[in-house]
Amino acid sequence: MAVENARIAPFINKEFTVTSAQPYRQDGVTLHGGLDISTGSNDPVYSMVNGRVLYSQWNTGGYGNCIITQDMTTGDSFLYAHLRDLPLKRVGDSVVVGEQLGIEGTTGTSTGIHLHVEWQQLNPGNAWDWNIPYIDRPHVADFMGITNVAGTRAIYNGEPPVPPTPGSRRKTHFKWVLYANKLREKRNVKFM
Repeated sequence: MAVENARIAPFINKEFTVTSAQPYRQDGVTLHGGLDISTGSNDPVYSMVNGRVLYSQWNTGGYGNCIITQDMTTGDSFLYAHLRDLPLKRVGDSVVVGEQLGIEGTTGTSTGIHLHVEWQQLNPGNAWDWNIPYIDRPHVADFMGITNVAGTRAIYNGEPPVPPTPGSRRKTHFKWVLYANKLREKRNVKFM
């Protein structure tokens, strides 16, 4: 299998492998809330957004040492989990694309060295939503520009990313909701 060139990734100039896809693991039955990727060693983990840190600590829910960053313009937010040590940045700190956040590890509920990455599309400034069903989460592989299949190998060269292709972003409202909102604004009518 050829090595894909990622649009962006939390590893720079280091080949990595998708070890568990999203939203289903290799068995095709078990749901998985993010994308597991691994370089096979304890390599530096870098931010995929310019923004700030929303969360940075040990997580008792199985993520181990983890950090969440948010792009304050787009709201794109990423959770990086199973870091070897506590993250290098603290809540409220600014981050830029390519800035080191920690080291790939195997803390929390983990079976080997890897990085678990999740993506949420929030309004800038909103907190991470821990309750979004796994099946409804946007696919990290789409943001990274790689194939969402276990065994995929990729590398990111560290160059500034090109914006994601149209269609890789999910619409946050059904058309009828958008239409109802438009009517409400025009008529100043409240729908119950």
